Amino acid sequence: MTGNAILAAETLGYLTGLGVEEFVVCAGARNAPLVTSLLRGAPANGCEVLSHFDERTAAFFAMGLARRSGKPVAVMTTSGTAVAELLPALIESFYSGVPLVLVTADRPVNFRGSGAPQAIEQVGIFGRYAPTALDVSVVDDLTGVAEWDRKTPLHLNICFDEPRAEDVAESWSAMAVSGSGTPPAASDDEVLGDFCRAASLPLVLLGALDPGWQEGVARFLTTSGIPFWAEGTSGLRELAGLIDTRIASESDLAALNPGSVIRIGGIPSCRFWRDLESLPDVPVLSVSTLPFTGLARESDLLVSETFPEVEIETQPCWVKDRTLLGAPTFSGDERSEPAAVRQLSEMIPSEALVFLGNSMPIREWNLAATFEISHPQCFASRGTNGIDGQIATFLGLSRGAAESWGIFGDLTALYDLNAPALLRSQAGEKRRIVILNNGGGRIFSRLPSMAGLEPDEKKHTENHHGRHFSSWAEMWDLDYAAWHPGDSFPSLESDALVIEVFPDNEATEAFWESRKQS
Repeated sequence: MTGNAILAAETLGYLTGLGVEEFVVCAGARNAPLVTSLLRGAPANGCEVLSHFDERTAAFFAMGLARRSGKPVAVMTTSGTAVAELLPALIESFYSGVPLVLVTADRPVNFRGSGAPQAIEQVGIFGRYAPTALDVSVVDDLTGVAEWDRKTPLHLNICFDEPRAEDVAESWSAMAVSGSGTPPAASDDEVLGDFCRAASLPLVLLGALDPGWQEGVARFLTTSGIPFWAEGTSGLRELAGLIDTRIASESDLAALNPGSVIRIGGIPSCRFWRDLESLPDVPVLSVSTLPFTGLARESDLLVSETFPEVEIETQPCWVKDRTLLGAPTFSGDERSEPAAVRQLSEMIPSEALVFLGNSMPIREWNLAATFEISHPQCFASRGTNGIDGQIATFLGLSRGAAESWGIFGDLTALYDLNAPALLRSQAGEKRRIVILNNGGGRIFSRLPSMAGLEPDEKKHTENHHGRHFSSWAEMWDLDYAAWHPGDSFPSLESDALVIEVFPDNEATEAFWESRKQS
């Protein structure tokens, strides 16, 4: 074999040794030895190869696949600015603890700093967001993969000579990788128990939970009697057995004046979490699989792969105003956007996967989704709060699910128009891409810093547009339906369906104004 073919085979051997079974390929001239070798040897190694033409979207799709399976997924690119396109998904993966592997082809080392075509400085390009980054010119450079912790992204930058037709490895074998990097922090069950026993008026905030945590967290909430507020992404928001201690409305959190806070899972999106920055006298303990406190102020952190088993004496729920607990009746004009989300939550089956594609659907789901139907498979990208790559992430995350619903804002969809090229549903798999089209990013005008802008100024901050998505659906051979909340819901007979929702913007603004006044 040629030098390029050997390096390609060894790279693929190490990747399969790490457990990579899915590869998302963005083919180019420089990574041809790797791509052709992958295609030849994939069947024998039980690997699946998917492809896309846009590196940014491909990386988000790979991240969704990795989040779905919990296994590392590799995305492959050619050299040059194709590498830079991976950064947004990489950042999200870093803060979400997703094992994304970036395999970037590069020109030989002597081209660096030369300004030659497609020769940029790829080594270290991702900085802290790829803690394990290997510059690979020879096979021995690959042994550094043993240092990877499998909780943060891995970057392999492979330097190939000018590719030739014979640079193909017909097969490869998985390489045994000794070690698994830095072991995760061990759980100390007593950290959580001691905090609870010492806590005054404790409140639990539930962020996104790994499905493996849901049972243990539900048991902890049941036995402790501590009041809690749950995001939809926790999977426990609608759990019937916890109704007596559940704070149903986010707006009630500040009025509770808790004496201490326990954050479990991902970092919450609720305003009260951010308000804790200005409440330094309220002790906070975060219990998570990831090493992030989510606060700039002093707080405690317990990092654990499994939720701690804690035995504490059950206390009566200290919230005296019982109207703050349970499941309040949602009221609002049925034509408004929150009411539309409410109706969607009532239609989506409990067993379906739900993906909330950006900040407004997340807030509206937490606020308005029904408590009558549980949705334990509810996900969102919350690591960096961006709106790019959301549809691609949804398609990766939901791949193989019998039924899945992704709910996105219109600007979010405009950011990710080429993602449906990745939609390869099997017969009987139902994919619903729901787009809430209110003509722009109206959430920005609800921010205190922008609320006072004049209408002409809001055209710029809200990114007004008059686009509809029927032609977009047609472009990707997806069935399309329009829905105006308050009218009958469209038929759901199609397997792959784009549902464009047109809420009444005046009704929506009136709804939010009434929330401020109350």
